[in-house]
Amino acid sequence: MKPLKSKRRRSFPISGLGLACTVVLLCNIVQVVFWMKASRKRPCEDTAAVHLPSLDSDAYTWEGDDFPPYLPLQFGSPVELTLQNSVHYALDSPEADAEYQSLYPGTQLGFVHLGPHKRFFGLSMFHQFHCLDSLRKAILGRGHHASTNHSSEDPSVHAAHCLDYLRQTILCAADVTLEPEVPVEGSRDVGEGVGVRHVCRDWSKVYEFATTHQAVHV
Repeated sequence: MKPLKSKRRRSFPISGLGLACTVVLLCNIVQVVFWMKASRKRPCEDTAAVHLPSLDSDAYTWEGDDFPPYLPLQFGSPVELTLQNSVHYALDSPEADAEYQSLYPGTQLGFVHLGPHKRFFGLSMFHQFHCLDSLRKAILGRGHHASTNHSSEDPSVHAAHCLDYLRQTILCAADVTLEPEVPVEGSRDVGEGVGVRHVCRDWSKVYEFATTHQAVHV
């Protein structure tokens, strides 16, 4: 018998083109991974720096998704708000329901009619107020529509939505006002933020607009 000849594996040299393709492929994979991570918070142009056409212009059809992303209000100079503990807007007091209702313009919940066909919209600021009041009522075991024919609704259902809604709108605002530490029984804490001055948009402009364009919520 003839001895078997050992077969040598042929080596294929990596060409410069093949190496370049490999590097490009790896870079694309890395970019896709970073894109997937970053897609959860999409960067966009600062709304304060974007000039939107007037609501009275014909720039929008107000049909489908063809409407402005936010109200192009002229807020003017910023206003100051110094936080303080208030005796109003309590959890459960004889005046609480009326005081929370007073956060809205008129008797409605801040809904507005916009466009030539009077399309129905909500404003996020008043939605946040609504969620704040809904959480208050949920703590008290009351539904957010306790005074209407929807009073049989489980308060926890809407409360869960409101918790998540407020969480996301707080993140969106990203208020970075500094709150100095205060002594609390020998430890360090920032207290309740009372007395701290915040610089804000002039919210009275929102009330003026919502009152003028008020819609009846059915």
